[in-house]
Amino acid sequence: MHARRNPHRQCIATTALVSVLVALACRPTPAASDPAPGVSTSASTTAGANQPSSPAPRQKLHASYSGVQVVQAPMWMALEGGYFHEQGLDADLILISSGATLLAAMRNGEVELAGTGGSTLLLGYLEGLQTQLVAASAKYLDASIFVRPDIRTLDDLRGTTIGVNRLKSTNDGGTRLALQKLGLRPDVDFFTRGTGGQAESLAALEAAAIDGAIFGPPFLFEGRRRGYNEIVKIGEMRLLFLGGALGATRSFLDQQPDVIDRVLRALAQGVSRFKTDRDFATQVLSKYSQMDDLELLAATVDYYGPLFDVDLYPDREAMQVVIDAEEHPAARTTRPEDVTDYRFADRLRSSGFLAQLAR
Repeated sequence: MHARRNPHRQCIATTALVSVLVALACRPTPAASDPAPGVSTSASTTAGANQPSSPAPRQKLHASYSGVQVVQAPMWMALEGGYFHEQGLDADLILISSGATLLAAMRNGEVELAGTGGSTLLLGYLEGLQTQLVAASAKYLDASIFVRPDIRTLDDLRGTTIGVNRLKSTNDGGTRLALQKLGLRPDVDFFTRGTGGQAESLAALEAAAIDGAIFGPPFLFEGRRRGYNEIVKIGEMRLLFLGGALGATRSFLDQQPDVIDRVLRALAQGVSRFKTDRDFATQVLSKYSQMDDLELLAATVDYYGPLFDVDLYPDREAMQVVIDAEEHPAARTTRPEDVTDYRFADRLRSSGFLAQLAR
């Protein structure tokens, strides 16, 4: 992807750019078996002492991630680095949109382990699916709201439409929460519109179909390069909101607790690799984002490396914020403990495994 600095371009050029971006967004999801360019599919021995000791067949695991957000990178790194295999798992990893689509897939058994936002897991719990949070890679909102250059002040945002990945998604909730903190009322002073993803939001902004959009890296850097006004830097507000969540149904957790223990070890190894192997992490991001601007992707790795922690413990206060933002009536009597299973993260912490990982 190559940036153009002036967002006021002629109609023909804008139409061509939008076509390219939409084509990019609609390209097929990379298959889990397809290695990223320059990426080795062999497992590293970051914590070799914890490798399964017997050559027993690996256990199949159907997992998903909900979008091309870097908070999903621990799942990608665990797969591409071979850490699921190292922990005795044969994992499939597919892209499924968060919200109702993902919950339906979990209900029918198509997805056993979901990488998504905390709001989707909460909604599943409230609707009787008994989804549970077991880990999370982020507890603070980390994105920015970009708008047309002629929108200069917060007051100028009144009456505007901000593009988000999907309604009820983490970045929809983040947009609403951030602007509400700044004195603007959701669905009164401003509106959000689901676009399908960050590439689609950028395309819609280029086409003037929306007034602004929320972007996290790497699209955050692209918004800056194109000259859009970064009107709200949400990352600097340090707002709690659970992102990069990992969850499963209560029945799966009760039937397969050893699988979740192995998954959390693999994810911790993936985070360690992300933090210590810049080139590998850049290639993995390139594969899943389907972007070829390695300089921009490397900057994204540099940005997120210090933010990630090998300890993926789900933060109670961050989940409480998600609960408070949920409009479902049953959310008013729901506690973080109701929708979170801490036993797996607790076991990982007490096992000594995390101490073996490079940080």
